[in-house]
Amino acid sequence: MKIGAFTGKFYPPHMGHISAVEYALKYCDKVIIVISKNDIRNKQILKEFGFEVLDAELIKSWFDEYFKDNDRVSVEIMDESNMRPYPDSLQEWADKFKLQFPQVNVKIADESYKDYNQKYFPECEFLSLDRNLVPIHATDLRNNLKKNFNFLIPTAKKYFEDRLK
Repeated sequence: MKIGAFTGKFYPPHMGHISAVEYALKYCDKVIIVISKNDIRNKQILKEFGFEVLDAELIKSWFDEYFKDNDRVSVEIMDESNMRPYPDSLQEWADKFKLQFPQVNVKIADESYKDYNQKYFPECEFLSLDRNLVPIHATDLRNNLKKNFNFLIPTAKKYFEDRLK
């Protein structure tokens, strides 16, 4: 059985993320969306864009609701709060990931993560994503939420609509 993991901060979750999961489901029996939780990093990244803090549990609830009818997708949180900053934490992150998700045998990411995955997850197959399947990135949303609002996942739109008023 192929069990894939798609990891990210998802600040905020958008249709590019959904497209990636749907693409991965063509190759994997199951896909785990792994939300990286680090409140300090979260605040730093989002403050830079004038964006409010997005809690990992809130992001998880949006993905859970979106995929509620798909038993091949699950959503989990990996707490990275006590880890050293990137890139010093790469081995630590990989070790923690393997402990929390030992069932994963496919890592899902864009091509820029291939070398990292080959080094730290040699036991896993690597599924390369085309980031341009849906031409949006979370940075685009953070930079201009109003312009890119339609790219948000539907389950998150109400939350952001209320904040754009």
